[in-house]
Amino acid sequence: MKILHIQTGMTPAGNAAFRLHTAMRKVGIDSSVVTLQPTIKRNKVYNLQKKTSLLACIALNSLYQKWVLKKKKVGTYFYSPLPLVTSNDELHKYVADADVIYLHWIAGGFLSSSDIERIAKTKKPVVFFMHDMWTMTGGCHHAFDCKEYYSGCNNCRMFESRCHIAHKQSEIKRKLFQKYDNLIFVSPSKWMAECARNSYILKGKYIHVIPNVVDEHIFKPIDKSIAKSILNLPQDKFIITFGCQAGTGNRFKGFDYLRDAINKTDLQNVQLVVYGSDYNQKTVDELKYPVIFLGPINDEYALSLICNATDLFVSPSLAESFGLTFLENILCNTPVIGFDCTAIPEIVQTDITGYLAKYKDADNLAKGIITIYNQHFKPQWRKNYNSQYIVGLHLNFVNNKISTI
Repeated sequence: MKILHIQTGMTPAGNAAFRLHTAMRKVGIDSSVVTLQPTIKRNKVYNLQKKTSLLACIALNSLYQKWVLKKKKVGTYFYSPLPLVTSNDELHKYVADADVIYLHWIAGGFLSSSDIERIAKTKKPVVFFMHDMWTMTGGCHHAFDCKEYYSGCNNCRMFESRCHIAHKQSEIKRKLFQKYDNLIFVSPSKWMAECARNSYILKGKYIHVIPNVVDEHIFKPIDKSIAKSILNLPQDKFIITFGCQAGTGNRFKGFDYLRDAINKTDLQNVQLVVYGSDYNQKTVDELKYPVIFLGPINDEYALSLICNATDLFVSPSLAESFGLTFLENILCNTPVIGFDCTAIPEIVQTDITGYLAKYKDADNLAKGIITIYNQHFKPQWRKNYNSQYIVGLHLNFVNNKISTI
């Protein structure tokens, strides 16, 4: 069986699509990846050639994206419309050679509705792996407390009044996704699967739930003192870590809540560590404890070292489709703290994997930090996590789908 994963771009660390591809290859599956954006070319990962026609489409879609975003309200979350035009003939050659196609994060001007339909018309199983809510909304990647996607995003909160972009995008997706029975939708969490079932776009579609893959041979416990030594972190400090893409600058990951919470505590020998961000004087000035910035992390082994050097991982994220960073730390025997929202409670559980804090409650977040600090807590859940088992779930439902097409 040949499986093709399609994704706009990827990084070596923290990329769910690349991890699934790698796990599939480890069990003997002929898996490959095609991306639009340049990335490392290894382990059967291919980048589309930047021909003149493709570059012209990228430029035009970039202008269209900027025009759309000008209509968006300041401070709202990430939004991606379907591209106006594409030039993906090279991509479709890869599609023709595959038995099963996985569509991962395809926003950012990669696949148009025509491209998706062209792939669907092959009658091969096409698996939408939903890494966020974009597939079921009018273009936002997380809806937070908005329920407009239940009825077609008629009154999108992200745009100024009388802007119908999100509704039009919803209609395009709904007509396309409802048209083809070989389009399969997979959610990494029960929470997001339920959101998809209630959505205007995917209502009536069967939504499979399969967790994301984390390589338990990379993310595994090692001696904490050794990990701290390699990273040059203080041995005599209680390390509290916060990390995500864009670091403290991504306000939806909740660093402001962590800042307020940690400043409410009075703990001894605490060292804050932030990865994903370079040094920021404003952050240093706002915190009562010393902070070390590790910068962007682009290697899974380095990320595993950070998880192992950490005594407590805190991520007060306002939305998670799964919560990879939590699981990475848990597999390294590091307790975690997160807010009680979206998919986070499926991984973060008080007295089992760490502490589940009340949503947007800095006082309760501080209580969780103090609790874990005093308990010397070790997570007891997911001790038998098995990535090969998860790959097996993918194979089972794909084989079942092939037999019915």
